[in-house]
Amino acid sequence: MSRRPSPAPARALAARAATLGLLLSAGTAWGQQVPATATPATAQGEDANLSRPEKGTTDALVAIDAAYAEKLKGLDVEHLERLRTLAVGLPPRESAAVYEQLFRTAIAADIFAEAEPAADAVIGGNLPSPSCVALAHLVKLIAECDRGDFDQSLKDLAALIATKADANGDAADVLTTSELIGVADAYYQRLIHAGRYDVATRAFQLVLGKAESPQVKDYLASRLDRLKLVGQAAPAIRGVDLDGRPFDLAAHRGKVVLVVFWATWCLPSAAETAWLQETYAAAHAHGFEIVGVNLDPLQDEQPNVAAYIPAVRRFALDYNLRWPILMNGPGDADIARAYGVAEIPASVLIDAEGRVVGMDLVRKNLEPTVSKLLGR
Repeated sequence: MSRRPSPAPARALAARAATLGLLLSAGTAWGQQVPATATPATAQGEDANLSRPEKGTTDALVAIDAAYAEKLKGLDVEHLERLRTLAVGLPPRESAAVYEQLFRTAIAADIFAEAEPAADAVIGGNLPSPSCVALAHLVKLIAECDRGDFDQSLKDLAALIATKADANGDAADVLTTSELIGVADAYYQRLIHAGRYDVATRAFQLVLGKAESPQVKDYLASRLDRLKLVGQAAPAIRGVDLDGRPFDLAAHRGKVVLVVFWATWCLPSAAETAWLQETYAAAHAHGFEIVGVNLDPLQDEQPNVAAYIPAVRRFALDYNLRWPILMNGPGDADIARAYGVAEIPASVLIDAEGRVVGMDLVRKNLEPTVSKLLGR
């Protein structure tokens, strides 16, 4: 059972931050809590402006966003290099302060490989700052993941935790909870996108026993609850879609099914929706299905699920979604709880035998994973 926040207004789930952060033990990753002032979708959807551009415009928007992201990354990399150059020529204490700023910048920008040379310099040096050294180790861990050295990252994590136990200082004293959760989430995302659920499970089990912050413990436990599903029979999903048609996951045995959890207050981007549509169009005829689970009702303690349907239907029509969408509900209809979903967006991939084989997939691994499962 997931450790979800209580379903009070707009606090039901945490929306994962667009830029993911750092790691664990001495810190743990970024995650953005849905603000209490977030406005839920209106019952009738009349105030919800969910219109989406046509495909040609969407492609242009995606290209503009990609070009902007590339330029922004270039500026961030230049920023890191200037900080590194400054740190090299300073006395130890001042150098450590600059390196700390460098690592925090890298974490916020989600660029770790570019910060690894600075991390190596700090780890190989003798700076009088335990927090700076811990940050260097965390940055290096995720840089190792970025180049595919996942097993080494786990070894280094274990060594870091052992070293931290004997250290005079504790990086957790200077890192905020959101930074700690950010590091953990960055680590988690890289591991699951590579299909290394085994490493993710071992890493989070390792760190859970050392974490002190209740929020960090909840984050780690929630991720472990989800990871336990991998390789197990998928929990049942039964209900009716937005048009009242029955849906039963068991009836799709023999097909590959992607379950997508979402809400109108945490909409996917145009690019995300586009690649899901493309994957569905390419693989549906070969046995691939998608089912959406809308979590808007989790905003209320005792939701009137039907009241949320108009806004959700409007979204589905604007996006021309061709797969069934079920509304999450209380009791046996609480699909999110059954799948351990505590943050969105979230997804679960189920194979033809009805087993969970993946979660939180992205474009680069969804398409090849689905093709492999379908024997294409």
